[in-house]
Amino acid sequence: MHRLTEASGRRQRIRRTLLTACLAFAPAVVLGQAVAPVQVATPVAYPNLRFDRPVALAYPKEDPSRYYIAEQHQAKIWSFPASPRDTSEKKLFLQLSAPINRGNEEGLLGLTFHPKFKENGQFFVYYSAKDADRRSVVSRFTVSSDDPTKADPTSEKRIWVSDVDRWENHNGGTILFGPDGYLYITLGDGGAGGDPLSTGQNPKDWFGSILRIDVDHPGEGKAYGIPSDNPAVRSKTHGHWAPEVYAIGLRNVWKFSFDRQTGDLWAGDVGQNLYEMIHKIDNGGNYGWSIREAFHPFEPHRRQKADPASEIKPPLAEYPHKPTADRPDSGLSITGGYVYRGSAIPELKGWYVYGDYDSGRIWALKSENGKSVVNTEILKIVPGSKLNITSFDETPDGELLILAFDGRIHELTPASK
Repeated sequence: MHRLTEASGRRQRIRRTLLTACLAFAPAVVLGQAVAPVQVATPVAYPNLRFDRPVALAYPKEDPSRYYIAEQHQAKIWSFPASPRDTSEKKLFLQLSAPINRGNEEGLLGLTFHPKFKENGQFFVYYSAKDADRRSVVSRFTVSSDDPTKADPTSEKRIWVSDVDRWENHNGGTILFGPDGYLYITLGDGGAGGDPLSTGQNPKDWFGSILRIDVDHPGEGKAYGIPSDNPAVRSKTHGHWAPEVYAIGLRNVWKFSFDRQTGDLWAGDVGQNLYEMIHKIDNGGNYGWSIREAFHPFEPHRRQKADPASEIKPPLAEYPHKPTADRPDSGLSITGGYVYRGSAIPELKGWYVYGDYDSGRIWALKSENGKSVVNTEILKIVPGSKLNITSFDETPDGELLILAFDGRIHELTPASK
């Protein structure tokens, strides 16, 4: 009887603690209840082009006349002219020669061009290497000296290789150069479910993190250098972090982007059981996984303590996996997007646009002073129109393109009235 009373008391204290924590992390706006600034449509942008499991679109910033598409399981990169939109021209730019793993979340996942591509002909890919052990790889390639419209497959230089990855899921896969000229890499928590290796709050490993490296100035016997303002270098408090780590506490960021106007780093983080989340990432930030899932405590937190270097930051917004009376706008796998800076949809300027792979929903989020003030759906899904959204991509003039597993490139436009 005494034990039962003690247990009951402990449960009550735990409930009070969790309630206090939830209130502290409560979102500023409940998603899905605000009025949309505009309704959008997602028509096919290039009707004569099709791809197999397209997951990334990129182009050299110095010459955006051709776009490049990465196919996940075929491990191919195709190029095509950005205009006209009725083009049917599609050229093979690169076929990866290295064996890759082809699990549902494996393959060729990321593609980006060096900021000085016109000068050095360098581009970078992220793929799931089928080595003796499963690993993720970021490699540098150069274009062919004989034909600049094709890559030189023999030019591959592995820049960064992950630790052994036991499971095929949670590989992140986005690589982008930031406004600072450094290469950012997202890597999931190692896979399976529930963060079994407790990587989320372990900044000494690379899993569950966003990394930042200097590909132009290698050092310390590596193919890359460490930026001088990475957390472990600039801060004694973060001195126990791995030198490459930029931010921690992320379960599986599937797509991040930089706001072309402010330089802010936005990330869509795939949740576990109940919620998907959106973060604005800061240098040295901790976003809570696997102590928290979005605004909520996550059960395995009992075996993991928060890293002491940075206070856990709540997401800007979340959405649930199952619809409720208050939240019909559900989904199962977030695809991070971009802050819209185009001109075709003026009502969306400054709003972060993102979507869900499973439900096909698309939302827009408006933030002020680091908090969400409006977060609402902007796409009405009609029967037969749902897209399995794998990527949002930004054109040179700030418009948004969408890749989906129907093999098409779509564009974000105002909905017809």
